[in-house]
Amino acid sequence: MLPTLEQVKVRVTQKAAEVIERARRELSGPLSFSIDGGCCEGSAPHLFEHYFVPAGTSAVAEAAGVPLYLPPGMDEIYKDADVVIDVGPDDNSDSMSLETRWGLRFVLRERAGS
Repeated sequence: MLPTLEQVKVRVTQKAAEVIERARRELSGPLSFSIDGGCCEGSAPHLFEHYFVPAGTSAVAEAAGVPLYLPPGMDEIYKDADVVIDVGPDDNSDSMSLETRWGLRFVLRERAGS
């Protein structure tokens, strides 16, 4: 069972919120974040337009009004989590996450004191 919206606390930095807002202005489709824990980019949050939600995947939080999805099996990792989505420069990313077109990369940080 995946965590509920109340169990996962996700905040965004001002800089990350500005990038999310830029994506809203420049793109036409609904936005979604996904964290999959894959081997290549680990727990980096990925921002997608028209995200196809895989079977068993649930929205567990919102980040600046954007739903954040976790796949099955990630429930124990993020249960009662308190994390921050931030953004920084990354001119070399080959990710499919939307912010990379602007030379940026979203990162996930554990909130201090949590």
